[in-house]
Amino acid sequence: MITSISKHVALGLTASALVITACSKPAEDTIPAAPDAAIQTVITEFAQGNGGILWEAMPASYQTDVTTLVKLAGTKVDAEVYDKSFATIGRLAEVVDQQQAFILNTSFLKGRSAEEMAELEAALPSVVGVINTLTQSELASSTGLLNFDGQAFFDTTVSKLAGYVEELGVLAGEEYVLSDYVNSVVSVVDADDLQATLLMTVPGEEPVEQTFTKVEERWVPADMASDWASSVAEATAELEATSPEDIAAQKPQIMGVLAMMDGVLTQIAAAETQEQFDQSLQGAMMPLMGLMMMGQGMGAPAAPMPAAPSSTPSVK
Repeated sequence: MITSISKHVALGLTASALVITACSKPAEDTIPAAPDAAIQTVITEFAQGNGGILWEAMPASYQTDVTTLVKLAGTKVDAEVYDKSFATIGRLAEVVDQQQAFILNTSFLKGRSAEEMAELEAALPSVVGVINTLTQSELASSTGLLNFDGQAFFDTTVSKLAGYVEELGVLAGEEYVLSDYVNSVVSVVDADDLQATLLMTVPGEEPVEQTFTKVEERWVPADMASDWASSVAEATAELEATSPEDIAAQKPQIMGVLAMMDGVLTQIAAAETQEQFDQSLQGAMMPLMGLMMMGQGMGAPAAPMPAAPSSTPSVK
């Protein structure tokens, strides 16, 4: 259960580390000029919990594109619905943290093995940490979207998420966790001024060969470089097509579900016995399903991101 969650999160973050790696000399010369040393630095730094290296490694135009998309999303969401949705999710994390003992003894988890329950108990603080990190980030409010600062977001939010991914991986007993990528080795197979084929090796895994293209003095995966402009154009078109009228039509229903969820969370937080907790939890099922089914009702479609390279090392 927790293994699956942590694996998918780790895969996503590790893929991001390779998708937006770069080669240049920023103000503090953090990233070396050579392609192998640049990719090595980004992977190693991220594996050590430095999420800011990912933003720092992006080509300047890519940074501009991402910032523009996030700020455009901020103009398309319904501020009240968007902010209330994240506030409700944040409230859910608070209640989970407060009522952990009742959660671990609820009848809804009957049938789980002792090992699974022990794993859940150990993982709950990290799961709560992930939710809190997201609901307290710039992406959790319409104002935050409009004032998005990529470097600050990656320095703080992404770095914190990397730490929780590491904790969840260790608790799940995974063979490889994020910090194991500190020991990865990147070498050059072939390179010229505009393109480099690199061999990436993680101890215990088969080496992965991947081609990178130089974009504005940064090295990015070749397939990403070729698809970036079309992906950004597609994401922009989807956001621009968002209809204020459609959002307004959905708003009463969405706000109603959020109000129901608030009421249920208040009851769950107030539970003083296991019986009261289980009854309140049962009452949460319908509004929780409604919240999940709202989909894109918070105000705007999610901007599609370029696919991770197929050669990205996996976390087993």
